[in-house]
Amino acid sequence: IFGEVMYGGHIVDDWDRVMCKCYLEYFFVDEILDETQLVPYAEDKLSLMSPPPGPHEKYLEFIEAMPGETPLFFGMHPNAEINYRTVQCNNLFDMLIQLQPRDTSGGEEAGESQSPMARAEQLCSDILDDVRDIKFPTDDISKSLSDEEKGPFQFVFLQEADYMNGLVGEMIRSLSELQLGFRGELTMSEQMEKLVDSLFLEKIPEWWMKLGFPTVRSLASWLANLKERCEQLDNWCNDPVTIPKVTDISRLFNPQSFLTAIKQITCQVQSLELNKLQVVTEITKRDVKQIETLAREGAYVCGLYLEGARWDMAANSLEDSKPKEMFCKMPVVQCKAGMASEKEDKNIYQCPTYCTPTRRPYYVFPAQLRTKYPPPKWTLAGVALILDIGFAL
Repeated sequence: IFGEVMYGGHIVDDWDRVMCKCYLEYFFVDEILDETQLVPYAEDKLSLMSPPPGPHEKYLEFIEAMPGETPLFFGMHPNAEINYRTVQCNNLFDMLIQLQPRDTSGGEEAGESQSPMARAEQLCSDILDDVRDIKFPTDDISKSLSDEEKGPFQFVFLQEADYMNGLVGEMIRSLSELQLGFRGELTMSEQMEKLVDSLFLEKIPEWWMKLGFPTVRSLASWLANLKERCEQLDNWCNDPVTIPKVTDISRLFNPQSFLTAIKQITCQVQSLELNKLQVVTEITKRDVKQIETLAREGAYVCGLYLEGARWDMAANSLEDSKPKEMFCKMPVVQCKAGMASEKEDKNIYQCPTYCTPTRRPYYVFPAQLRTKYPPPKWTLAGVALILDIGFAL
């Protein structure tokens, strides 16, 4: 009851419920009243046996003598603490930067540093030069394709190109408007001032985020990633009938639509019902450069990074992360459609996939990863696949 019922609305996410159930199944056992291991799946890294039955004072003494708090107590890798403290430090320094005074004075006293307005004006001009010529001819491509050539994958890429056109169009509009404001031809509005602040702080402006893709990147890294996404769309525009040999789903606005297209094609070929299919993943031992042909079934995808564990290429299974290694780049993954089954495989970990390291609400799909350890080990470790980790690895 505790693990399955959403009591009081505390568990509102299915994956949280899975984790809660794993904790309960590990600790809610008869052996807990005798001597049993209290540190789940630690593999001799840390050991703490439950106390034998005794008076209340004995339990208090046991609690006082417990080792210091560590991620191992929760079934997590020690890297989890590094990641937590890194996020806290980033948030702290981000707040300090926002609190610093905006010195708009110029002259010799300012030295080499630029004022916020001058810095924003320079960035505005640079970004506008980079994105001004980005435009994908979706209407022309759509008209050039016959009805037979328009398949699920073509609709996905046309939709992605439309999303990119909408984002870049807003970028050009807002930056052009801001340039008029810098020249004194327009009165600075509140929205334009927010854009200036975002450019100075190297943050992604609010409206760009709303029209863009989920990310935790800074502005400079986001712009570099935007160019990479445009390159993938350019390659498809050159040959819209054929999908890429390997599709980087981390560079899609809506990666779920690409995975749904895989299921739709299987439905058409095998006359199956869409709602009875799921995406099945098969991890290859190759990188993108080693893929020479299209997948016989489904599609090859890349752009996946493992957090909380690493992928052992030799054993083709999950392994514990190496110290201080936050993410592990996955090889090319073959995604295909298969019949959904409720039967659990003890050698398969159902790994949730998210767009960013912040995870919710950007859930994508569950991937199937082989494991020689019990799957609950990886559930408690918080192992997940991330599409955009925010930096190059």
